[in-house]
Amino acid sequence: MIIPWGTDAPIYHRPIATVGVMVACVLVFAIDPGHRHTEWQLALGDGLHPVQWATHIFIHQGIGHLLGNLLFLWAFGIIVEGKLGAIGFLAAYLILGIFPGALIQALVSREEVGHAMGASGAIFGLMALCLIWAPRNDLYCLVILGGFMRMLVFQPEIPILWFAAFYIVWDVVKVSTLSIAGVAWVGGLGHSFGALGGVLLGLALLKLDLVDCEGWDLLSRMKHGRTGTMHRPTKRKPHRSFVEKAQKKLAKAKKAKQAGEAPDVVALRTLRGHLDAEETEAALSFYRTTRRRLRGWRPPDPERVDLIKALVAAQAWEEAAGVMQAYLDESNLPSPKIRLKLAEVLIRRLERPVAGLRTIERLPESDLPGNLVDARRKLVTLAEQLREEGVLELDDAVQPL
Repeated sequence: MIIPWGTDAPIYHRPIATVGVMVACVLVFAIDPGHRHTEWQLALGDGLHPVQWATHIFIHQGIGHLLGNLLFLWAFGIIVEGKLGAIGFLAAYLILGIFPGALIQALVSREEVGHAMGASGAIFGLMALCLIWAPRNDLYCLVILGGFMRMLVFQPEIPILWFAAFYIVWDVVKVSTLSIAGVAWVGGLGHSFGALGGVLLGLALLKLDLVDCEGWDLLSRMKHGRTGTMHRPTKRKPHRSFVEKAQKKLAKAKKAKQAGEAPDVVALRTLRGHLDAEETEAALSFYRTTRRRLRGWRPPDPERVDLIKALVAAQAWEEAAGVMQAYLDESNLPSPKIRLKLAEVLIRRLERPVAGLRTIERLPESDLPGNLVDARRKLVTLAEQLREEGVLELDDAVQPL
């Protein structure tokens, strides 16, 4: 038995809606444990009933069914709500429940008479969202293995990518195998359709820039070729491409200079071009060179924030920290999120708890919106834990870049 109970994914919104949905499921079960009101369940073989597409995801067959779904709803719901907020989460949950419900009623044969219920389809959709939006984060799990006269209990941290992929692929394979054998497994079909809905919704929100994964989503990870099992490009080819692109940008800058444009205008346009083309190395190199060449040059906040996001996505932690520190020192209205992100990079990625705590000290809880207070407290706790463990830190100052 595997019980997911928590995550290390950043949570920027309190899980109010997640808890609300869990409470609603419990109340519905308590009100009608015998399932007398079948009109709210998903009717099979009886045509389309749109209201049931939404209502069936709050109804559960038994206490085991309910408790299992509540555990998974909590584990994946807090991640999704942490990125979308309460209203966004509720909308996503309903969409991910309605989508498989509608497909099942439309596709299941009229010979399959009965009713289906449960939040599993929507939960598999949430699982797919987490797989796309936070593949590198971990789930804290409790694993219980029973054997002859012995029980093993341990608490591993499982990457969301592998956890979600295992459950989704397992269900798809099982549904496919049973379908070949002529057996219709409606529950598994709902899981598969829910996961499909989650993939489609997750990709759509990413493409529309309606969710900020800070460069940690699956598409960014694959594009940048991070460590681990994902592809890492060779050093020669990107370096050669970078040189060619840098030469091209330099030629454009020289032409602009000859045309009489101000150097800072040319520099900003060149930096923007590198960022738009997702040339992170070129953007960072140009940023550094221009900062040395044009004393006092400060790119506008939007460009500097985009550079920070690109460096974080590329896992260039030292460089990202330097650019963030420069942004905080020079911006007229620095974003609290950037200061919190700097503290996170210092503590989690660079293991510099003293520098992280100094950064957080300049960000009192009273200046933060409620959704960032918990994140701040978690970082403080982690930094203090690292200090107690004796993490060596020679210099607690962050050098602006």
